[in-house]
Amino acid sequence: MKKSHIIAGLVGVTAMVGGGLLIGRMTSDDTASAELLIVPRPVERRSLDDVVTINGEVRRQEIQEINLPVDGKVSSLTVEDGDTVNAGDDLFALDGRSSVAVAGDFAFFRQLDVGSEGPDVQQLETILAASGYPISSVDSLFTEETRRALADWQRDRGYGGATPENTETITVGLSPNQAGYSIGKSNTAAFTLEPAPSPGSAGFGASRHAAVPPTSSPSSTTTTPAKPVIQMSATPLEVDEGTNVVFTFTASPAPTSDLTVDLTIGGDATGGQRKDSNTDYRTIDNSFVMPAGSSTYTITVPIYVDEVKEDSEDLTVSLTDQFGNDPNYVVGPANQARIRIRANGDDLVPIITVEASSARVSEGGSATFTFRSTVESNEDLDLKVALGGSAVSGADFVKVDLDQITIPAGSKQTTLNVQFRSDDLVEADERFLLKVVDTADYALGSPAQVGVVIESSDLPELTLQGGSAIREGDSASFTIVADAPVTADTSINYQLGGTAQPGSDYDTLSGTALMPAGTSRVTISIVTIDDDVIFLPSDMVVAEWPARVGKVLVDEGEFVLQGAPVLTLNEPDFTITLSVTAEERSDLEVGQTVSVSLDAVDADLNGTIATLDENATVADDGSETYEGTVEVDGDVAAVDGARATIDVTLSERPNVLAVPVAAVLRSAGGDEVRVINDAGTISRVKVTIGLVDGEWVEIVAGLKGDELVVVDVDPKADTQTKAVAGG
Repeated sequence: MKKSHIIAGLVGVTAMVGGGLLIGRMTSDDTASAELLIVPRPVERRSLDDVVTINGEVRRQEIQEINLPVDGKVSSLTVEDGDTVNAGDDLFALDGRSSVAVAGDFAFFRQLDVGSEGPDVQQLETILAASGYPISSVDSLFTEETRRALADWQRDRGYGGATPENTETITVGLSPNQAGYSIGKSNTAAFTLEPAPSPGSAGFGASRHAAVPPTSSPSSTTTTPAKPVIQMSATPLEVDEGTNVVFTFTASPAPTSDLTVDLTIGGDATGGQRKDSNTDYRTIDNSFVMPAGSSTYTITVPIYVDEVKEDSEDLTVSLTDQFGNDPNYVVGPANQARIRIRANGDDLVPIITVEASSARVSEGGSATFTFRSTVESNEDLDLKVALGGSAVSGADFVKVDLDQITIPAGSKQTTLNVQFRSDDLVEADERFLLKVVDTADYALGSPAQVGVVIESSDLPELTLQGGSAIREGDSASFTIVADAPVTADTSINYQLGGTAQPGSDYDTLSGTALMPAGTSRVTISIVTIDDDVIFLPSDMVVAEWPARVGKVLVDEGEFVLQGAPVLTLNEPDFTITLSVTAEERSDLEVGQTVSVSLDAVDADLNGTIATLDENATVADDGSETYEGTVEVDGDVAAVDGARATIDVTLSERPNVLAVPVAAVLRSAGGDEVRVINDAGTISRVKVTIGLVDGEWVEIVAGLKGDELVVVDVDPKADTQTKAVAGG
């Protein structure tokens, strides 16, 4: 009998999918029989996905390590591991000075004081202004206004002074102006300038801003010897060749040992030795030694006469800040002198000056004006002169013939007499001004103009009101009062004295105030300087806030060297990170959608790949990994180190023909599936497969979609079935 296998019970196959068909199997002599189990499955339409599953971790990324810009002792710690820090919070205290979190572009790296210039100064002023400590013009120059704003900022946070001082005095007195007023008996006022209080002292905290209590205080207080504050001045500031300039340096307090002070020499004038033809002044060394116990030191510099016709030149001498964390002295605000060497070299150009025989003349009197030239000429030199002031020609003085002012040949001077008229009017003093006008025949000297006050009677009497105690960094005022309104705008002169120094202890005042016509009082403010205020680079810690403290790396009481790490900062929010192999990295790109499953979250979270490394991290065993981050919708409720499973969909095939993977037979000749025919036989059909998704595979070609395919069959029976299928 011919061997053949017929599939029995084909009816109802579809209903039996997922189970199996029981097939009768007969031998050639019909002496025995067996049953064959075939598992069929209909071809389906499914949506398939190509998904890569990778492992991830929930953690906070480290964003910055905070290092100390100076040496110091950690006197207190305000933060702990895991704390979240916002801008304005204290982090720690170094030598009793709080280090405050601020927003900026870069870390501060040097000490700043009046005269400092650079982008770090502009960043400091920006921070102060944004924190409510006004600065009229934010720029790169550290001025007294910058120091006042910084003093308020430091005072509100409990900073002590760098060099505490004793109480000083400021005295104010009226000076005469016989043309405008007389001075009464009450003509002085006195102020006491008290040092700014240190933290915890009486009166501390009453500032121009709301006080912010310090979050920590030094565990102990140590007294640091006051370092000398070095300042300088020069006289004169404008010189001719052949004269000397004297530079005077002062130290407060006097140094206890010989002190080397560094200088910076600048300007367009050239230093050298007298024998050099192209030098303008004798060379100035870049440093000098101030002897122990001495509070002043002078350097005399000759200005050489040369034979070169040249424009005016500048010689600038500046005190140089010492570098390092512990300088031997502090540079004060008066730290530079600029000397102007006048133009010279053409002796044939006369320089004209004018002087009056008297600065004040009574009505009916006269004054003689003397015009002088630096050159004696063999020709007459005609001068061009203009008159000004409040005095009226013909009414207050006899008309002057301005065309007859000539320095005769062989002489270096000439004079002009002016007769002033007397009247019966009660009026304010008037001013007669005579000015030499510049021409091509000569140059103007100093003075090139001179004024004479024509005194009149019945002037207002002035008195002075004011006087109080002022704390360094605050301001006070005094008022000049007239017993009757002035008839014209009147310049009121006053002078200041006392132990406090203008420019270092308080803003320099002009010494003149204007009392407008019709008024009887004018008020002048004294703005004091908290001159022991400096900025240390450890006072402000720049980072992107808010941030989370990763780990505090120092202990209270520990002495830390410059550059040593103090703490690390992490991102305040959790980030999901992923790590993949080189093969997996080739399938991934930024922006791909993902599904994230977390240990601490029941539901999956949707997200996208936010970052991916372009360069691999190579382990000791040579393996390469790439890291990246995933952004998800909603909060990540997890803790550092929590595991995450990330599914990345690489591609999708919606509504395609699909069969179980087990139904596809792989061979060298191509892929095949076994199809149950209507006649109950099994035949093999070549197919083209596409995307494989788990247990299902896409059929691109070879099937129509209404077939029933064999998923599993007994191998021995399959051999016989092939014979049937083949005929």
